[in-house]
Amino acid sequence: MTLLRGLLLSLVILGASCETKCSEPTPPPPVTWTECGGMIGDHPCNFSFKDQEGNDWDLYAHRGSVIVLDFSSMWCGYCKIAAADVQPVMDVYGSRGFIWVTVLIEDSSGNSVSVNEAKRWANEYGITSAPVLAADDSIIDFSAEDGFPIGGWPTMAVINREMIISQGITGWNKQQMIEWIESEING
Repeated sequence: MTLLRGLLLSLVILGASCETKCSEPTPPPPVTWTECGGMIGDHPCNFSFKDQEGNDWDLYAHRGSVIVLDFSSMWCGYCKIAAADVQPVMDVYGSRGFIWVTVLIEDSSGNSVSVNEAKRWANEYGITSAPVLAADDSIIDFSAEDGFPIGGWPTMAVINREMIISQGITGWNKQQMIEWIESEING
């Protein structure tokens, strides 16, 4: 009986210590770089937009994850094809430190996207575990000095765990994207 009581006490103590230590997410390491850009090899410039639930989503808060930034417009056919692949990709890789972020920049009329439109996009394409951001064209910088050189829809950027842009493509190529994601996740 004493052995059983000791074992139960140990489990309670371990559970209590894990509850206080394990339930709090580890914050990302502090940003130490001073320059950013939108080209491969750059640290991306930080941005914050509302997601489909109306919550603020900040890029740098996700340092340590492999991230796909999917810059899309709601009127773009290839953006819609890519959107249909978001949740299946998240289902495979989301538990491995991966986040697919759809950054909707233009609505169907070419205007900034509202939170309601981002929510509608997420619902239409079954996106349940990835952020869809209601964005605008302030994130575009053709010089790539202070933003992303988006020259077509969709434009994709893969960001590694060190918050460095490792790959990019304009257009949609599912096979290439999966290869890049797996390469970054598997390191």
